Amino acid sequence: MSWLVIMSICVPVGLLFLYVIIRHAKLGKILEGLSVFWFRFAFAFLLLFMIHLGIGYIGYNVPINLFSVLTIAVLGIPGVLGITALMFFL
Repeated sequence: MSWLVIMSICVPVGLLFLYVIIRHAKLGKILEGLSVFWFRFAFAFLLLFMIHLGIGYIGYNVPINLFSVLTIAVLGIPGVLGITALMFFL
């Protein structure tokens, strides 16, 4: 079996196990916080990609990397303003 097949079976089983353990231990707040963070992370990546496409026509480049995505995911709108300000001033 290839590693991809093994991982596609082990990851969902492991996540289900963690879900049952966390739900049973009444630590649902941690799981909820992680899910909010991952949603913000994915939305920040999508937002950076749209900004990259939109401003790319003008001739500027917005970097899409882990640092900029994490900055936007943690800070929100001030993070977006900070990343775009860095792009224009540097």
